[in-house]
Amino acid sequence: MDGSLESIFNLYVFTTGRRLFALRQVRAIAEEQRFTELVKHCDAAVEHDLATRAMERRWAGEPAATGTNPAAQRIDVLVDRTLGAIRDHVVAQTQGAAPDDPIHKEVAAFLKPIFPVSVQAITSLPYIDELAAVDDIVALLKGELAPAAKELGLGRLVNRLADLAVQYREALEAPPPSLIDWGRVRAARAEGQGLLLETVAIIVGKHHARTPEGTAARLALLAPILQQNAAIGQYLRSRRAIADVNPETGEDEPAAQTTPAASTTPAAPQAQSEPEQPPIA
Repeated sequence: MDGSLESIFNLYVFTTGRRLFALRQVRAIAEEQRFTELVKHCDAAVEHDLATRAMERRWAGEPAATGTNPAAQRIDVLVDRTLGAIRDHVVAQTQGAAPDDPIHKEVAAFLKPIFPVSVQAITSLPYIDELAAVDDIVALLKGELAPAAKELGLGRLVNRLADLAVQYREALEAPPPSLIDWGRVRAARAEGQGLLLETVAIIVGKHHARTPEGTAARLALLAPILQQNAAIGQYLRSRRAIADVNPETGEDEPAAQTTPAASTTPAAPQAQSEPEQPPIA
């Protein structure tokens, strides 16, 4: 039997900025209610995620004071070119075809699950997140889309992308000593998510009654968390990359400037799927 908070509270994995924004709102409400235990917990969770956010920015190269990862940088360029080549090769199948030729729909149907937004939306991700996206693409091209990939003559490009994904992972998991290890970033994100779930547990523990008063008190404290959870769900349903938010304002953050150590968008959450049941309310 799984008694973990992850199995009990069915929330999406939050980005660090979304956790910070929600936790600060929860803390303010808890302080008004003199809910001391929750205030102290939120303070600890916020402190942790501030450190996590700083670590993420250093990993992404903002600022690039810790050096670069030459191996990852070199492979990133090759991955970007290969993704573009796959897209171009498939689109080329429509050249010269009549407007009513079925090839147009076939090409669109093939590319949609691989590039839900665009190739650039993937190639502009930070290294760690682009690798996760490439892993998903390789799985599709070698799985359910394998027959179509073969018919479109993508065999060599698919194999090249799969090989590059392996090299990419090796480069990221064994960075030079001057760089922050990805394992530390991943562990910090997981701890931040765990602290968020503990926040929910503390709220539910105090306001557990099924009375109208208990429900109202519970929802008042949970509202900032549920709002961010709903926003993440909307991104997933629309098949868009989940944007992080400014932890002070809650506004979506614009893409970060390109640096030698990273691509151009802020850190995104780890791979995640929609929960089988609605989140807690």
